[in-house]
Amino acid sequence: MNELSIIAPIVLVIALGWFCGTFGLVSERTFRENNALLYWFSIPALLIRLTIQADLSALSGWNLVIAVYAGYLVMPVIAWLAGRLFREERKRLAISVLIAIRSNQVFMGIPAVSIALGTAGLGNLSVYLAMSLVGYHLISISSSQLVLSGGISTGSLWDTMKKLARNPMMLASLLGILLSLMGVRSLPKAVDMTLKVLGDIGTGLALLSAGAKLQLHSVLGLLRRTWRDVVIKLTVQPAVVWLLFLLWPVERGMVQTVVLVSAMPVAVNSLVVAQGMGMDDVYAGEVIAASTLFSVFTVPLWLRALGI
Repeated sequence: MNELSIIAPIVLVIALGWFCGTFGLVSERTFRENNALLYWFSIPALLIRLTIQADLSALSGWNLVIAVYAGYLVMPVIAWLAGRLFREERKRLAISVLIAIRSNQVFMGIPAVSIALGTAGLGNLSVYLAMSLVGYHLISISSSQLVLSGGISTGSLWDTMKKLARNPMMLASLLGILLSLMGVRSLPKAVDMTLKVLGDIGTGLALLSAGAKLQLHSVLGLLRRTWRDVVIKLTVQPAVVWLLFLLWPVERGMVQTVVLVSAMPVAVNSLVVAQGMGMDDVYAGEVIAASTLFSVFTVPLWLRALGI
């Protein structure tokens, strides 16, 4: 089955990361420091190279923007309604709303798209990331703040904007898009090769770090506590995104890319957001681990459904 050949390398590298973390072959501090290198250098370098080569005609007609942002607005509402139905307490409900759209776009999305869709998929992904990262952060954080406190303060919005202005991944995507709009479709060879070397180290390290965070000693208990949010993240979100693209059509490759990225597990940095905002960060860590673990089974199904 072709989808197994796509997901297998990702699973195997994540499993290797889990092995290294569980048996102490690599320390937690090492993984944390590697993540800092990925965050500040490797992933931004990759995003600049991808975005500068992106075909910005994909944004023509605004259908892509409308469909993506409609999904960003709909999913927190779905997560909130599901949480209220099960009488979830406020701090955990805020987590459900926060993670409803926060896919692991970079650490798992980029490897998955690269393996499944190749260069064309990465080009589509770069356009998607560049136009969606601001909304991704603002909507997820603002909606969870609304649930947590019953309102959104000017201070919290201003703090979010300041953090976004320092986010190297968002800045790298916007820089690449700006250069592309200016007609700069390639960089001097020395600069391009420097970015390529930095970008090439990212994928493997990112997957190893994701695996190192997994705790598998109580899988059934983990699933019992997190099943609702795992189902919403791994199945409902990509289904909603796909439905919205039926209402606002874009070309098939872009649909495949965005739906596949939406089917990724919860972003690891959601834990940092949860801790900083005073939510149930223990539950945030659990749902990140559970969604990562069970995406091994759901991602191949989405690959088959998308015809990849």
